[in-house]
Amino acid sequence: MAETYNLNSRELSEAVRLWTGWGQGMSPSRNDKRLVDRFGKDVAAELLPLIKSLETDFYSSDARFAAANFQEMAKDASEQFKQKHPGIADEIVKAFVWCHTFDFK
Repeated sequence: MAETYNLNSRELSEAVRLWTGWGQGMSPSRNDKRLVDRFGKDVAAELLPLIKSLETDFYSSDARFAAANFQEMAKDASEQFKQKHPGIADEIVKAFVWCHTFDFK
């Protein structure tokens, strides 16, 4: 699936932002329906597995166990994620940082 989408595309960045709820509320609210509403059922069906796979990769970081504070956790998790996905859009990283630091506060 990752080969289908450019990890720096505007569409994928928007999809991650919509799915996580980044910029829409005080806390993450992952929502598949927002993608269906915005992109249609077929495109959402392609995007969702990729987004969820990327989120799993981000959350596979050990930063939450090793970091001394939230800033260090965000930095370490981001760096590990970017090593797995070179060239990934900064907006995608920021959305997952927001979710990750919220979930492990």
